[in-house]
Parts: sequence; structure tokens; C-alpha cells
Amino acid sequence: MTTGVPPSCLQIELLSDASFSRGEGSAGVVDIEVERDKFGMPCIGGKTVRGLLRDSWLSMARHFDLDEAAERVLGRSQALDQSCRLRIGDAILPEAIRAAVRTAVERDKNHLATRVILDGFTSVRYQTAEDRETGAAEVSTLRSSRVVLHGFVFESSLTWLDGYQPVPADLSVLALCALATRHGGLLRNRGRGHIRMTLDGDLQATRRYAEVNG
Repeated sequence: MTTGVPPSCLQIELLSDASFSRGEGSAGVVDIEVERDKFGMPCIGGKTVRGLLRDSWLSMARHFDLDEAAERVLGRSQALDQSCRLRIGDAILPEAIRAAVRTAVERDKNHLATRVILDGFTSVRYQTAEDRETGAAEVSTLRSSRVVLHGFVFESSLTWLDGYQPVPADLSVLALCALATRHGGLLRNRGRGHIRMTLDGDLQATRRYAEVNG
């Protein structure tokens, strides 16, 4: 059993290139653009992160007697009350990287454009639809999408509301969801978006949290 201060962040490691889309493209550049901040650094919205955790929980909830804890951690679908005690922040790059980027963008001389920053973390991939009979590319189906390169790690803050102290069952639900979430973003069935989620970046501790009620 793991005790002490509860985890403060959810770490998301990209094991393959991933496309966490912001729902639109960049005219003349790509058809599908990734989420990013004002400095050009890619990020993953907190609602997206929560949605991934919720999807994982729904796939395995029947195997655990943790419904009340799941409600405190993930909330009820479309609920407007305060049953959910956990707030999940946007997943952003580590502060050391963010500080270096801010300095490069904001310095007076030889500052870097946000487009250059974005290009440093991402690449553009192309795909076409194929004719089922011939296997040839169909006309006018070429699409481009930006991907965040594998290897980068994002951190999403975890905050419990109104001084609430999570009980072991709460942390068990959170850990189980993190460990079960293996893919995210667009084209996850085509080799993209393979991810690893851990609490505070510690895989072994995450497994211990999961075992409390697992």
C-alpha cells in the first residue's frame, strides 16, 4: 500500500508519434493541427486527458467495486454537481523545457518564431485513402496531419478540491485508469498515439496504488 502525499501530476510519455488535434488545420500548411500554447509548444487539454481516463474506466469498471471512488475521481457523465473532487490540468511539457522556449521566444535579439518552436517538437505526416479493389490511392484524398514526435513527456497537474484528501480507493481508480490508457489522439489504430501514463512519472508507485483495491 502506498501512503503519504498524494500524486501531484499525471505524466504522459509518447511512445509513438501522436496527433492530439485542436479540431482545425492551418491554412496552406496542414489539414489537421495539434493543440499548442501561445509559444508554439504542443500540449494536451485537460478535458482530453480526463476523457481518456474515463474511457479506460468504462472498459473495466465492472471488474471492480469502486463506483463511489470513480465518481469522486472522474465525476458522473454530464453531471453538473460537485461529485467530482479531482481537477486535471492541461498536459504540458516539463518546466525546464518551457522556460528555455519562453526565453528563446521573448528575448529582444534573434528571438525564435512560434512556428519554429512548433516545428521543433512536431512533424507532418501524409496519408491517402486507397481504392479497395485496386489498392491505388484515390484521387483528391491526400491529407496532412501534424504529429508530436515520440519521446516527449507531458505533465498534467492533479488538484483535489476544497482540501479533500483522497482515500486509497480514489488513488486506486486513478492509477488503474492511467495504467489502462495505452493510446490517445487521432489515428490511434494506425500506429499513432501509443502512450504511457504514470502518477508522478513513477511506474512502480503507480502499480502499487492500483493494487490497493485491484
